[in-house]
Amino acid sequence: MTPEEKNEILSTYKWVKVPKYVDDENLSWEERYKRLNDHHIKETTFLIEKIRSIVALDVL
Repeated sequence: MTPEEKNEILSTYKWVKVPKYVDDENLSWEERYKRLNDHHIKETTFLIEKIRSIVALDVL
């Protein structure tokens, strides 16, 4: 992430783009739930890493 991108997020409250979940209605509800749960874990990890990269640039 460039310093310009970081400043845009911090100064304008721009949303961090997160990949969207795509549901597959052909799967069983158990499989759909597992895929949704896995997506939430990936989404949370992605956001944590994004924030860490913003903070790391700020520290430098």
